[in-house]
Amino acid sequence: MIGKLLLVEDQALFRKGLRKMIEDHALGWTVVGEAENGQAALELIEALRPNLVLTDIRMPGMDGIELAERIQAMHADTDVIILTGYDDFKYAQMAIRFGVIDFLLKPCDDRALMEVLQKAHQRLESDFRKREEREAALRLKEEALLRALILRLPATRGEERRMKELVIGNRLLLIAVNDYFPEHKNYGPGDLGLLQFALFNILTELMQRRQLTGPFVSLESDRFCFLVEDGGEASALGGLMKEAVLACLGIGLTVSLSPPAAGLTDPPSFYESFIRSEAPASKRKGTESASLSGGTASRHRVKELQTLLIGTILLGQPDRLEQQLGELASGIGALSAEDAKMEALALAFAMNNAARQQLDRPAEAPGFAEQIERLQRLRSGHAAAEWALAEAGKFLSEFEHWRQRNNESIVSLSLDYLDEHYQETCPLTEMAERFNVSPAYYSKLFKKVTGDNYSAYLTKIRMQKAVFLLMNTDMKVSAVAASVGYDDPNYFSNVFRLLHRMSPSDYRKQFKR
Repeated sequence: MIGKLLLVEDQALFRKGLRKMIEDHALGWTVVGEAENGQAALELIEALRPNLVLTDIRMPGMDGIELAERIQAMHADTDVIILTGYDDFKYAQMAIRFGVIDFLLKPCDDRALMEVLQKAHQRLESDFRKREEREAALRLKEEALLRALILRLPATRGEERRMKELVIGNRLLLIAVNDYFPEHKNYGPGDLGLLQFALFNILTELMQRRQLTGPFVSLESDRFCFLVEDGGEASALGGLMKEAVLACLGIGLTVSLSPPAAGLTDPPSFYESFIRSEAPASKRKGTESASLSGGTASRHRVKELQTLLIGTILLGQPDRLEQQLGELASGIGALSAEDAKMEALALAFAMNNAARQQLDRPAEAPGFAEQIERLQRLRSGHAAAEWALAEAGKFLSEFEHWRQRNNESIVSLSLDYLDEHYQETCPLTEMAERFNVSPAYYSKLFKKVTGDNYSAYLTKIRMQKAVFLLMNTDMKVSAVAASVGYDDPNYFSNVFRLLHRMSPSDYRKQFKR
């Protein structure tokens, strides 16, 4: 994952240098903003919600210690690292009680900065995993409560209280599979686990695309329930589910949406009424005693694999992506035949979701029916691993074609944008975010195509525009600086002098006719 970092430093040159060091290395951080004092930093923290603040200790007005104290009080989930000189180190240690996680001695080199930021990123990832685990545990509890309520299982008073909080005012979307083995498909009882797996993930992915987060539970092998908030989205969701499952698997669904629940007796009563009006029992042959093997665990596995693949794509690491897919597919060979098929299908779902989200793959049905039929014919974990390797190869080929198209488009659009917006801040991190890639990948790509690093190219454009203004107008140097994107006229003059070996004023005197 890529963390958001805010730089707080009153010396513009040092701040720019820090930013360049961070952007030149793949540290897992993107600089989302800069501030020159503590008060400005607090305003940016409120707007940008960074994961990490890297702040100097000595600044006019609010110093780094007070800033750390305010951050702890107002944004406790934001970490702080303090930049300090040797003479201020003892004073800086006072900030430990305000949650500061590390210190960086000035002046700092690339190696010291990388070590501190890598350690901070490891902390960020660890916190993220713990938060994911807590959320997953909460989801499991909600799913268990909803299932117990609908099936009229015994519950304590505390559980009944939580059930009320969960369902009152919300609606049940009940889903029944008409027939897992329709005549026009070559499915058989041995396919049931894979079909359940696919069904769960198709419906889950559909809900995630619409940012619906309510509990989704199996009631029986062919009956499911999704708790949805009352609103327009609820009415349309059932139809979308039927279309998606029919297109992907060739399986029909029956769906029914309840009125908003007014009490705890409403959900089980609605479910029992739904059962009575359902398809004939003969259609359920072969599923009555089947396990719910396509349930919650499979959804979490697909999400885990999907997050891994998307993270590597965003970091722009094609070699790493190929290595990851090779290891995942090869590892399937060590599993039992049935487990291997499940893992192979989970990987196929993860690759499909990643391709749709990141590689511009169209949203049409991915043909999971054919994949399930091919998978079910396999008789060993090794055969499932070979199948997964072939699917991974197709995904990598699609990724490479997308990358080539995307790279050319990214740089071309970037050059056009910079030519029109050079007077704005145009930070590399915002440009990378504009094209949905990591800052490190964007930086390497920009240099590969143009021959210049990003900051050098932007500086070159600004200096060209500055020369034009100096030669063709009587604008003050400070106004020229502001017109080409520099808030600090002194910093502008220093950059101009480095490039032209004279100040802007001297350049105008020497060359203006």
